[in-house]
Amino acid sequence: MPKDQGGAISLLVAISLGLLASLASFYSARSVLMDRLASHNQSQAAQARLAAEAALAWARAELQRQYATHPTPPVWGAGPTRSPCPAAYNGPRWQCATLQPPAHPSLPDAQAQVLAVRDLISSPHVVQLLASAKLNEGTSQARVQAQIFIPAVAPAPPQPITAAVVLQGCASAAKGATQVATPHMAASVCPSSSTSNSSTACTASAWVSVLGDITPEQISAWSEAQASHGLHALSQPARSVYWVDSSTTWSQSLGTPEAPVLLVFSGQACAQRCPSLAPGVRVVGTVVLQTQCQDDKARAWHAGHIQGQLVVESGLPELQSGSRIEARELTASPHRLPWPPGIDARQVQRVPGSWREGGT
Repeated sequence: MPKDQGGAISLLVAISLGLLASLASFYSARSVLMDRLASHNQSQAAQARLAAEAALAWARAELQRQYATHPTPPVWGAGPTRSPCPAAYNGPRWQCATLQPPAHPSLPDAQAQVLAVRDLISSPHVVQLLASAKLNEGTSQARVQAQIFIPAVAPAPPQPITAAVVLQGCASAAKGATQVATPHMAASVCPSSSTSNSSTACTASAWVSVLGDITPEQISAWSEAQASHGLHALSQPARSVYWVDSSTTWSQSLGTPEAPVLLVFSGQACAQRCPSLAPGVRVVGTVVLQTQCQDDKARAWHAGHIQGQLVVESGLPELQSGSRIEARELTASPHRLPWPPGIDARQVQRVPGSWREGGT
């Protein structure tokens, strides 16, 4: 082989080896860079998830703080916390509020927020917390969610009185009245002359026997929340809770056997005399008169047509002719909510098994 050809071949071999070495170095550096990027992304994703979990824990603590100081905390009131609900929670039955947690000292580059969602018809005592977080730099973000019980409504009695009429005294019909009520009553039927006002402190035993530990403040707040979100007798679904402060005669029929209502005439409505149900009005569900153990506030009351139950915090003297009160077995009552055994209804606590990543 000529000397010049041997040198050319050696040069080509040297160049090829150099190119191979360069390619190997390039791919090695690229692999290291990709590993670093993957590690960085993984670290950012972990930080975002930690920030979301911290926001969720903060929201739970914040709701506990608010309920510890106020029976109707501001988180559910009108104001900056009130938010439109996501598409998955469409309709007037859903109430949404935004909670803005403070910056976490260990995660200063993360922005987090929590959306609180609850169903005002079937579960006002259960809140879905949807926490999200993202880092100021980069695209890493995370979502976590969990359900919690809140003391918005206390549990109803496990074995309530189911009589058509529940009184703290006795009942009588107006003079000349014919059949005014079903005989299934958790009270005595007395002559008109024997009914009298209570001279002792009012214990609201009729309320407790049907509504248990649920407070008037809780019912009032629940009713206001439903009304402010556009729920009414003809909405879909229909409003289920009515707290009435007006002394005007009630003239609207409410409820169905499949969707009964809770209608409460408050102490304010009954300040002079409880408003009657107008003739022809039909209420399916539970009607409560807050007479505060004073028979005169229910004197000459007209029941319209009640299918379900009437609860009166006193006697019921001179019930007007034409009143119909029928005990009826209903598929559900709006105030009878699911409370699992072992839950402390006075505390905010997580629903077991509800935590998960991602979601709406």
